[in-house]
Amino acid sequence: MTSSRLFLARHGQTSGNVAGILRGADSRHDELTAEGEAQALALADKIAALDPDSPRVYASTYTRTQQTAAPIAQLLGVPVTVLDGIQEIDPGEWRGRPYSDLKTHFDELIGPDDRVSFPGGESQGEVADRFEAALHTVLARPGTPIVVSHGGALTSVLIRLLRLPVVESWRSGRFAPENAGVSELCRTVHGWQIKK
Repeated sequence: MTSSRLFLARHGQTSGNVAGILRGADSRHDELTAEGEAQALALADKIAALDPDSPRVYASTYTRTQQTAAPIAQLLGVPVTVLDGIQEIDPGEWRGRPYSDLKTHFDELIGPDDRVSFPGGESQGEVADRFEAALHTVLARPGTPIVVSHGGALTSVLIRLLRLPVVESWRSGRFAPENAGVSELCRTVHGWQIKK
């Protein structure tokens, strides 16, 4: 039996988010702000209200996702499992640039064959590959995985799971989750779909 329901959530707010600067792995020890902690509690309530069957909670190797996952796990009565491969995208040469450049200078990231890639860092496809590989074992077990990750990584894997055009989907910002935002996905005969 495999999972047919999947929750993908973004961590709560950090001071790095407030500053709005791309930092990649440099931000791995960032902690939630007071606002981020409140967001994590609200996210836990929201997910619990959706009544996931046999829930399993996962977080990336970064501090902020583990802090966000903790109240979810506590409310659902399960542990948090740290899952490698779902960490934030490596922005490479874009490290230190403001988030706003993702809109104003997005064309610099577009490559051939519907590709979005950070120079000296990772591409959307590479992040989706590692994220999907991490999900493979998680989804092979029964129950409902609740995965707490990061904005760029979640955008990358959502585009992959929903089989959408990369450049157009990334540019639209439609799949860029807000802090403590969550997407519920259901597996159908046609593949994964976001539950409305």
